[in-house]
Amino acid sequence: MLKDLWTPAGTAYNGVVPVGRNAETGKGIVTHELRVEAKDRFGKVHKQIIRVLADPDTSQPEIEDMMGHATENFINEVRQKYDKRPATLEERKHAGKSLNDFLKYRTKRRESSSNKVHFRGIGNGK
Repeated sequence: MLKDLWTPAGTAYNGVVPVGRNAETGKGIVTHELRVEAKDRFGKVHKQIIRVLADPDTSQPEIEDMMGHATENFINEVRQKYDKRPATLEERKHAGKSLNDFLKYRTKRRESSSNKVHFRGIGNGK
């Protein structure tokens, strides 16, 4: 069994969980569970459990390497996904105008009997 398994910084090792047997060799397959936490630039903590599959033929350095890659991928994903800049004043104004237009259109649509807004053409003379 594995002794003194290295885990990446900022993680907590939850242990080993058996998941089944390999159909070809009959050897047991286990998952090594690792709890990872990462903060985005706004200070919100994102948590995830990473599971690494291994069998008796998988060496300890391979398991540690897979854990390191999975943790690094999660941290990079958090940094990229939650690293959007705040909207500028001009962008917020544009979004507000679009929302107001949508709400006016929705109100007109609800007031009609067919849930559709009918526009009068210019050539109708009305």
